[in-house]
Amino acid sequence: MPFPSIWTSLRAVLLWQVALPMLALLALILAGALAVISELSEQRLQRDLRQVARAIHLPVSQALERKDFAQLQTSLESVFDISEVYGAYLFDENGGRLVSFGAVNPTQAQADEALQLTERGEFAQYERIRGRNVYSFFLPLFDTSGQPSGLLQVTRLRADIERELTQLKAWSWLGFAAVALLILGTLALTHQRSVGRPLQALLTSMRQVSAGQISHRAKPVGPQEIQELASTLNGMLDAIAKAEQQAAEQRKAGEILTEKLRQTETLAALGQLSGGVAHELGAPLTVVDGRARRLLRHTTAPQDVAELEDIREQTRRMTAIVEQLLSYGRSSRHQHRPIALTDWLEQTLQHNRAAFHATQIQAGPEVSVYGDALSLEQVLSNLLRNAWQAPEVNQVAIRWSVTDGTLQLSVEDNGKGIATDQRERIFEPFFTTKQPGDGTGLGLAIAQRVLREHNGQLRVSDSALGGACFTLTLPVHRTDQGTHHE
Repeated sequence: MPFPSIWTSLRAVLLWQVALPMLALLALILAGALAVISELSEQRLQRDLRQVARAIHLPVSQALERKDFAQLQTSLESVFDISEVYGAYLFDENGGRLVSFGAVNPTQAQADEALQLTERGEFAQYERIRGRNVYSFFLPLFDTSGQPSGLLQVTRLRADIERELTQLKAWSWLGFAAVALLILGTLALTHQRSVGRPLQALLTSMRQVSAGQISHRAKPVGPQEIQELASTLNGMLDAIAKAEQQAAEQRKAGEILTEKLRQTETLAALGQLSGGVAHELGAPLTVVDGRARRLLRHTTAPQDVAELEDIREQTRRMTAIVEQLLSYGRSSRHQHRPIALTDWLEQTLQHNRAAFHATQIQAGPEVSVYGDALSLEQVLSNLLRNAWQAPEVNQVAIRWSVTDGTLQLSVEDNGKGIATDQRERIFEPFFTTKQPGDGTGLGLAIAQRVLREHNGQLRVSDSALGGACFTLTLPVHRTDQGTHHE
């Protein structure tokens, strides 16, 4: 029996198709965050330089008006106590240099350009002063009468700013790489113990059965899903053995029974898979939502709040999918009673007021149906939600009529409708015409199943509004029928 390639093994698929895409997504998020943080950090470094210039603005302006060059020298020299400052220069109102400190001095052309920039309302720029790339901040000086008296220029090396930003990015990516390696390593090491060994045991049992050991049965070990596979395998072996025994007595009856068993096993496997997945996801989703909610109470950073809210929104969406899986996997309730049609509509719209408030109701005859109120409310909610979520829909209407003791209730919209080639599959589980991520494909399947349990049905056609028309039929309840129905 050929063994799978290392690149197609379950562990490799888990790493390449799950872990690595997730890490790639996290890397993209980190890159975007670093771009924003770098921009903010650069703005902070520039702001620090502007604050230095403004700190000496007043004493320099006063000393310049008094022609106190000793004070000017002291004030400009004081900025070099701050390591970020590369140069400080003072010019008169005509661009002539009065005092300068720094490794290089601006040219006269650069001084004239600085005066022109401030006249246009621009007070900062990146420039090159005698071969050095710097960030310059200009601050006009005025005397007590409000007349321009000079210009103060403070510079910082651009390389200092870029060095700090580079260090920030380097440490961030180094930390990400360490975390990524830790995740991949942990995933690879724990996979063999939690999944690999149980799967290998199941494969060994299957090989023994394939070799002719029909009496062998797999031992259910490992995660629930693998145990279910082993149980299903054992059930299949038992069914085959039983079918073979019956085939010896009556081949035709045995063939029919085998076919029924296979169909039953298929449906059971689908129910087990849906229920198992839903139950496995329910508790972790509750934990994720609870911890996100707890973190929201202890953080005020806008970016963190936004990310936590996004986590909660996605958790709520996944919870809704889990609820639909559970709903599809179980039969409807059996608390059947007479239900007035108006009460049915009112309760459905009341419980979904925000989503369905604009729904138009074209009233028909007052009738009652017999069934489970919550299940029927779920049917109508699914139909209305399906209509309002259709593309380009801004009008949804409900209308009904009664013919030969049968209620025909229609939910119509003015969207694009359902293509003819899709109508045969529209009620299949997990089939959806929506974009990926916008629907689960279970709403209409659940509605069809509930209606069939109530001796009704659901069909789709074109609407007079231009979109789709979903029509449900149910037997009308009459008071002389009593209250006991199958």
